[in-house]
Amino acid sequence: MTILFTGAAGEVTGSCHLLETEWGLIALDCGMFQGGAERHLRNREKFPVNPQEVTAVLLSHAHLDHCGRLPLFVRDGFSGKIFATDATCQLTTIVLHDAATLNEEDANWKIKRLKKKGEDWSWVTPLFSTTDVEKMESHLEPVPYNQWQRLNKGMQFRFLEAGHLLGSAMIDLRWKVNGKERSLLFTGDIGPMKMPIVRDPARVEGTSVLLMESTYGDRNHSPKDNYQIRFGQIINETIANGGVVIIPSFAVGRTQEVLYVLSQLMREKVLAPVDVFVDSPMAEEVTKVYHHHLSLYDEEASSLVRQGRDPLSLPSLKFLRSVEESKTLNERQEPFVVIAGSGMCTGGRVKHHLAHRISDPKNTIIFVGFQAEGTLGRQIVDGVSPVRIFGEHYPVRARVEVLDAFSAHADQSELVRWTEGFLRPPEITFLVHGEKERAMVLQRILSERGWNCWIPESGQRFTLAVPET
Repeated sequence: MTILFTGAAGEVTGSCHLLETEWGLIALDCGMFQGGAERHLRNREKFPVNPQEVTAVLLSHAHLDHCGRLPLFVRDGFSGKIFATDATCQLTTIVLHDAATLNEEDANWKIKRLKKKGEDWSWVTPLFSTTDVEKMESHLEPVPYNQWQRLNKGMQFRFLEAGHLLGSAMIDLRWKVNGKERSLLFTGDIGPMKMPIVRDPARVEGTSVLLMESTYGDRNHSPKDNYQIRFGQIINETIANGGVVIIPSFAVGRTQEVLYVLSQLMREKVLAPVDVFVDSPMAEEVTKVYHHHLSLYDEEASSLVRQGRDPLSLPSLKFLRSVEESKTLNERQEPFVVIAGSGMCTGGRVKHHLAHRISDPKNTIIFVGFQAEGTLGRQIVDGVSPVRIFGEHYPVRARVEVLDAFSAHADQSELVRWTEGFLRPPEITFLVHGEKERAMVLQRILSERGWNCWIPESGQRFTLAVPET
């Protein structure tokens, strides 16, 4: 078997790893590149292999950097099945329809701007359309957790809980070479222990080859025993100052986690009563999927459900669907909390809220997730001021807080702890889904423990050793 790394290699986004086997080509994820001006070009580049020759896609979860190029893959000729858990299939459909709508709106806006300038606009097309997503949907094949499935004549796979997002999965592949069983485990994104709502990542005893995420390979999150209290304190302080709290958050997973924590803080009287707005139609649809898959909740969330409580509900919660509803918040004078996408401030309604309130010191921006290089969110976190939003420059005078304990990614200590479940190190481990400098720190730690670790670069091929007969 040969592994071709084509995304999330030496970087976080664009997850896509191709397995060249004697039974055909298999893709692990097919994600979108995010962050940086060149992302628009990279997402439009031809795939390094002909999608017509790929027999199957195994999808770890529904975040855009893992599923975002699937409509392009199908449009370019892929005709096989896209295997994922049931929740991932449902969430992927929602995520990609939303992305298609944004692509089409952006293209229309660019065409209008070019026409106004009298420039050529014929070259402007959306990355993919709603029709492309609808064609992709017919390829989705839901598969339960922990059940072996035949992939082709020589290989089988199963999904294991990854603890990162509702429906997220590690992909465990098995096959035989010279009569000996071989295995490859792709972690997708590994969640932290005791993350709200979702179950903890599955423990794995071993594999021949490991493809492991390394997003936070160089650092630990702030202590989890007080991050929820700190979250409530920041909001209370902002409310007391008459300000507004803006929480950039991905609609899939992170928004539901934030709602869970806010609900808990209000139940425990830690958080003062405040109006909470979720400014994202997609987040509302995703929350419905969470309500549909109660069996995937962890014990704490399941206990609340058994008591007749909705762990994702608040007395003062309102989902905003229309642009008109979103705009009404600009005129609102009293304090409130608004949760809006995107989580890295690369697009979506959060940019409008930032443009309106980022220069007022009464307000607070709370980042609850990773901010990739090249994104507006990363600039704000790094202290850049002014920042450019919609072509205008705004000084950053609002309070900026980072609560990385909200992260749905395991930190360094949790990644290392997860590897301690192995009875013996894999023959080879590839650290993916992480900026190179961060992956190198994790590589050093695991190497000191006797692990054979590599950090692949995009476009690199690795041929796995064949066991002797």
